Amino acid sequence: MRFIFSIMMGVAVIGGSFLFAPTASADYSKLTLPIIKYRGGDYRPRPEAVRSLMAQLARRTSIEVNREPIEIALTDPNLYHYPFIYLAGNAGFEPFSPKELRILRHYLGFGGFLLIDDNSSKIHSEFDASVRNLISQLFSKIPLQKIPRDHSIYRSFYLINRAAGRVILNPFLEGISIKGRTVLVYSTNDLGGAWSKNKLGHWNYDIVAGSSRQRQGSIRLGVNIVMYSLTLDYKKDMVHLPIILERLRRYHSK
Repeated sequence: MRFIFSIMMGVAVIGGSFLFAPTASADYSKLTLPIIKYRGGDYRPRPEAVRSLMAQLARRTSIEVNREPIEIALTDPNLYHYPFIYLAGNAGFEPFSPKELRILRHYLGFGGFLLIDDNSSKIHSEFDASVRNLISQLFSKIPLQKIPRDHSIYRSFYLINRAAGRVILNPFLEGISIKGRTVLVYSTNDLGGAWSKNKLGHWNYDIVAGSSRQRQGSIRLGVNIVMYSLTLDYKKDMVHLPIILERLRRYHSK
């Protein structure tokens, strides 16, 4: 399915011009989780979070992964080779440019998935304000909403009944859905801080007002989010392929 995503994105066009030239030499056979770079703030507040999550994915599932994360700008031509991207932070950041918004909107509309992770551990943080401003510009007519507990994200691999993280500021996730497909998930609970483990095998950050069970719940939620992004509502017989083919047919008919 990741291969199909890559091929589909390679032929997508805007205004009659190609968005990017395919990179034939790159190896996309393993799942890589790119970290989105942005201006202002800190886009890597939990430097080992993604590596730790990928290690958990490799251990717990059959997904083949590249454990080392990459950093990528939204304007990078290789963005469309990755079905899942990660945007994290703990401080406010500069607004995205109209070009970046257009690229991100197109990426999500054609099958991509974005996880946003607030690592500040603060209610109504500056990062949270920047994220909500970003989402309002990205989808002006689609409000950010709480993800219900019967959503497939909570059962795509593990059976989970609530959101988790290093600190539980909100017992829920928020998201944006387009035609029944959730394309963006936002966590305010510092998932990356709960995932993060150093190369000696020690946890980098303590769980706040919780226990090892809360950390395990955070890891399981991370695994579920990745699995959902790759399979969608698999228990409802939905996968990426028919959605991608629908968009290809629609685009070619223009």
